[in-house]
Amino acid sequence: MIFTIIRILFLLLHFLADSQGTHSLVGSDLNDHSSPLEDTKASSHTRFVPSRIEKSAHELVSAWCSAYRGSDPKRLAALETGEFEIVDRFGDWHDLIGLKAREQFWNDGFEMTSRKDFRPECSVQHVRRIGLNAAIAQVALSYDAGIALKDDDSIPPFSEIHTMVLVKVEDAWLISAQDIVQQNSLK
Repeated sequence: MIFTIIRILFLLLHFLADSQGTHSLVGSDLNDHSSPLEDTKASSHTRFVPSRIEKSAHELVSAWCSAYRGSDPKRLAALETGEFEIVDRFGDWHDLIGLKAREQFWNDGFEMTSRKDFRPECSVQHVRRIGLNAAIAQVALSYDAGIALKDDDSIPPFSEIHTMVLVKVEDAWLISAQDIVQQNSLK
């Protein structure tokens, strides 16, 4: 019984430490806001100088774009955490544990394409820090010429958005999860 009480107190203290106490909870201050005020720099559509964390996360996503354009499974896998999850453009979930599994996933995708004609446009759209060791990034990929496949078939032109969860692990930013959504068909 005493261990249960201690455990509950420990969990409560952990929660309060993570949320910086109760000051951000609804109704805890004298104003009548229903939620904490947002940082105006983060919610504004005006330009502001990104933090060092945002720059490092942006560099990671830019390196991902370079590796993807280069059809390089080894470089892509090196940018991911040991346990990486991805929902592909068909809505299939893949839980890839270990370097070999991650390399094989990307290699399987690239093996279907005619690499000489694989020229996606990749641009970082958005990187937003959501904690000291976490960020969200969105990357737009456009396949203006479609994708030529090795079996002389092709995928018509389309674009997609990749949403990535980035985490800082031992002073390095890595991608821990990715979701791919087909944005539209290009004509």
